[in-house]
Amino acid sequence: MKTKAIILILTTSFFLSGCEKFLEEKSDKSIAIPTTLHDFQSLLHDWATVNFGFSAMGEASSDDIFLTDGDYNSLNYESDKRLYTWQPDYVSRSVSSAGNEWYKCYTGIYVSNSVLKGIEDNNLTGETADYIKGQALVFRAARYLDGVQIWAPVYNKTTANTDLGMVIRLEPDMNIPSERVSVQATYDQILKDLTDALPLLTTTSVAATLPNRSAAYGLLARTHLIMGNYAEALENAEKALEVNHQLIDFNNLNPNVNFPIPVTNFISSEIVFFTRMYASDLINANRARVSPSLYNLYEDGDLRKTVYFRLVDGSHAFKGTHTGSAALLTGISISELYLIVAECSARLDDLGKAEEALNNLLIKRWDTNQFIPYSFTDKDLALKTILTERRKELVFRGLRWSDIKRLNRDGYNITLSRTVNGQTITLPPHDLRYAIAIPEEIIELTEIQQNPR
Repeated sequence: MKTKAIILILTTSFFLSGCEKFLEEKSDKSIAIPTTLHDFQSLLHDWATVNFGFSAMGEASSDDIFLTDGDYNSLNYESDKRLYTWQPDYVSRSVSSAGNEWYKCYTGIYVSNSVLKGIEDNNLTGETADYIKGQALVFRAARYLDGVQIWAPVYNKTTANTDLGMVIRLEPDMNIPSERVSVQATYDQILKDLTDALPLLTTTSVAATLPNRSAAYGLLARTHLIMGNYAEALENAEKALEVNHQLIDFNNLNPNVNFPIPVTNFISSEIVFFTRMYASDLINANRARVSPSLYNLYEDGDLRKTVYFRLVDGSHAFKGTHTGSAALLTGISISELYLIVAECSARLDDLGKAEEALNNLLIKRWDTNQFIPYSFTDKDLALKTILTERRKELVFRGLRWSDIKRLNRDGYNITLSRTVNGQTITLPPHDLRYAIAIPEEIIELTEIQQNPR
């Protein structure tokens, strides 16, 4: 039973067609086993597996979206309804369906582990081998960082060594039993992977789908920000910006088109590292609406108000993607890096650097004739302004849920509230449901510990 569970959790995309079909084909054909550097790079070029399917559960649970009663009632899966209303359990689709996000997370991890193990077992060395190894480490870290935001409590230095984190798997052997490690051990592994990757990576890559040194620095900055390590987050964000710090000027965009942000090869120039959110029904642009509390934060003269949103039946839907389509990004962008610099500088009492970073971003987001640069003299006001701008800039990027968790840890006391079919539902700060339930099917098959409820 446990072997079957691990196969379900940790498998590559060919298993989606069924184990029996695979075994039948193996007896009839010569199945190619990856052995060369070209083989392993090809695995990491499979962006539908390694770049896609990052979690949408946090976005769907956040206060940036709402569903009308009609759209909520029309959801096809009861698990989606339960997730949207912050139920304590049964919020994931079946592992056998296309929409199980735990499965997607560990499929990506399995590919990274297969590449790393293959390079080691085949004694592949040299610059190219190192580069491929570095990419695999970044992809693995990105998946673990994504997962720990969803299925674990917020990082808290006082409890991180006992709080339940992810199942850490560092090789593709499916026979190794699954066990959850602590939140601290999970973050330690993320930081180790990214740090180990840095000297192996190139400064630039042929496309944002493949991680380079800036991507690793950016993920380190995001990780340290979540952990509350502000000096380290600042340092890594600045290193990422050394390579590329160019922002798209929204003054040059046409807000009247379907997707105003220009892209090249399906990704805008602001994206440092491309990973894409799973296209959940809950965040579908035809269903998810932008919370009025968020939309009302955008002032006249803020070009994001028209670049990001379109009016639909009296409410607003999001169109400000960086993909030229409805696909939503979760990866690192230059705008996120500027906001990390701004926030961490303010927290470290460097208000001058904080205002400079924020103004560098906003001058590209506001009508230049109406923008008044910020000048900070009060730390609390600076932080409030920066955090508001962070929410406005990084909307529908899979970051709000994580931000709510870390801000509540730090005393911001954000309470979420929704009204569904006349019933008001709330999620108070520090609630156990901020660590979303691991799919019950996984719990049954692997006997790992479920999140406390």
